[in-house]
Amino acid sequence: MTRRTFLSLPASLAAQTRAPHICLISAWNLYNIGDVAITPGFLRLVQRHFPEARVTLLAASYPAEIAGYLKPKFPDLEVLPFEFNPGVPLSAGFEKTFASASLLVLNSGMTLSYGYYGLQWENYITRILAFIKARSLKIPYGIYGHSFDRIDPHADVLYADVLSSAAFVYTRDSASLEVLKGAGVQCPEMGFAPDSTFAFDLRDETRAAEFLRRHDLEPGRFIAFIPRLDVNRFRNDGRENDHAAQTRELIIRFVRQTQLPVALVPEVQRQIEPARTMVWDLLPNDVRPLVRFQPDFWMPDEAQAVYAKAALLVSAEMHSPILALSAGTPAIHFFFTQAGLKQYMYRDLGLQPWLFDQDQSGVEPILDAMIATLKDPKAARAKVTAAMEIVRRRQLETMSFVRRSVKA
Repeated sequence: MTRRTFLSLPASLAAQTRAPHICLISAWNLYNIGDVAITPGFLRLVQRHFPEARVTLLAASYPAEIAGYLKPKFPDLEVLPFEFNPGVPLSAGFEKTFASASLLVLNSGMTLSYGYYGLQWENYITRILAFIKARSLKIPYGIYGHSFDRIDPHADVLYADVLSSAAFVYTRDSASLEVLKGAGVQCPEMGFAPDSTFAFDLRDETRAAEFLRRHDLEPGRFIAFIPRLDVNRFRNDGRENDHAAQTRELIIRFVRQTQLPVALVPEVQRQIEPARTMVWDLLPNDVRPLVRFQPDFWMPDEAQAVYAKAALLVSAEMHSPILALSAGTPAIHFFFTQAGLKQYMYRDLGLQPWLFDQDQSGVEPILDAMIATLKDPKAARAKVTAAMEIVRRRQLETMSFVRRSVKA
């Protein structure tokens, strides 16, 4: 079709030939590799399953920095700051872009878990306002791979109305579906969609090779370990000290039993210093030489490439296991209840044997699973393959529905 022919078409027909336009609410921060990886993961899903669509990222935070990270990887991506802020009108440019959307999507996360981060409405309501605005413009909207850990009163009244009108609501764990149903949400298309980080594949092999060289590690001859020592964010009961002691015991017993190096690495920037002072500094002299401490924050590009070269990943955080599994590496996840429901995606993927509540299980079962995984790597890799087959099937099924949901 020539440009002259296109311009001579009736406006309604010309509109139908435009690329579908997805406005994506995502990009939570730049100090948590899981929160960073969520956005390029969804962009990859669009490239694979909806390649004709263009995406405008409505960045929830750090729009300039997020654009600097993403644009070299996704040159056609437009990045705008998310403007639904209390008491502030939308700019004319944002209004125009938003109104041109064929679909509005809220990406993976837990930003709608009302009550989880306190009861201040402004921490949650902005995303709901975006949905209401889309509904008023007759723009379909949906949620992809989100967790709903809590819906305290009286958010249930609002959520039941707004989310029941969504084109789709996909949660990244089936436990969140029960929370939504309990709140009265009755969206016709509800189900499990793996966290969009499962589609992340932007490995930085150069940095990974340098990481292994710097820490004197051999591919397949080390494990990666990520602690989480911030229980006091949720309950000031001193359990972070218990968890640090558990982490030290796991590492000590593993190193003494296997003589394999352990790379103590971060998922969240603020957890680097606690990992140093509460774990690494307190390791005995016979163990510390085999523990490689990463003192600097890194991006998921480097982290996933390193995880791909590990024999095993053991993590109290959730997204490093996702990055590892996506790279084909077995991943054991231990958690504490207040960390939310997202860990239950392991049940949805058939990985229950690698999931542990550290306050209930203690050290022994986690260590046993670590040793068993290394003793039978073929069986462990088969578990990863089976889990990733579920991931890919659900990605195909859910993204096919996303594609069908766009405004004509």
